[in-house]
Amino acid sequence: MAAARRMAAGVWERGLLRKGLGLCHGVGGNGYVFLSLYRATGEEKYLQYARAFAVFIVENLEAPWPSDHPFSLYEGMAGGVHFLMDCLEPKEAAFPGYE
Repeated sequence: MAAARRMAAGVWERGLLRKGLGLCHGVGGNGYVFLSLYRATGEEKYLQYARAFAVFIVENLEAPWPSDHPFSLYEGMAGGVHFLMDCLEPKEAAFPGYE
């Protein structure tokens, strides 16, 4: 758990990946770090961090993100939307394909 907390701190301190909204190397994928820790610890700060990433996605959903597959789950908008949906029910959140 200590390692997970350090990794989450690193994601928060370094800020958003601006490579897109997807799960592979984008905002949605990084946001799942916080949802996972919220589920594991119940600590409200991780939910607040996830919600901050969610706000960025909502505000930038239509931005022209460079991607070979702009609507895909792992590279595109679908990953960001999936993350947003999980933010609505954070205790049930699960990273697609892994949890």
